[in-house]
Parts: sequence; C-alpha cells; structure tokens
Amino acid sequence: MPADIPEGFAAVATLRSAGNSRKRRVLLAAGFAVTILRGAALGFLALRDAPELVTLSVLAVTGGALTAVVVEEMISEAHDSDTSQLGPIFLTAGFALFGLISVYFGE
Repeated sequence: MPADIPEGFAAVATLRSAGNSRKRRVLLAAGFAVTILRGAALGFLALRDAPELVTLSVLAVTGGALTAVVVEEMISEAHDSDTSQLGPIFLTAGFALFGLISVYFGE
C-alpha cells in the first residue's frame, strides 16, 4: 500500500543510523517484502477452495484484529497530550462513515 512507503523509508533510515551497510539494509528491506508476500500466498493457498463463509469469516477476524490494534494505538497516543472532547465523537463518526460507505458501495 502507498501508505507503507514512508514507514519503509523510516525503517531503512533507522537501519542506516544504526550503522548497517547498504547491502544489509537492502537485504533486510527485501526480507520484509518476502515475509508479506509469503503470508499472502499462504493465505491464498489455504483459502482458495474454502467455502465463501469460511473466507469471509477469516477476513472479518483479520479486519477486527487490525482494527483493534489501530484503535489501541490511537487511544494510547491520544492520551499522551491534551485532547478535546470532540475527538471520540469524530473517531466514532469516522468509523460510522466508513461503514456506511462500505455498505453503499458494496455488493
């Protein structure tokens, strides 16, 4: 995803500041990509002949786990500084809007 590109740059910059050689940085960055592609291929192979209900259930559990991680990170960072009372309202409204858009444009 395009949003992961800055994170990759930050990871490589951290490796560079730690004194790793260019070759090692490239190999480690490629290792991140290989791990992701291996997981995607394994998931595809495991679910390619599965019933639609199983596939959708796995996607729902994965989406729920990722949402829980994101919300946990957002809440912990939100409490690090002063926040307004509108923050939780906007967070909830954003999730509701995303759900409505998903339902409207879904099949």
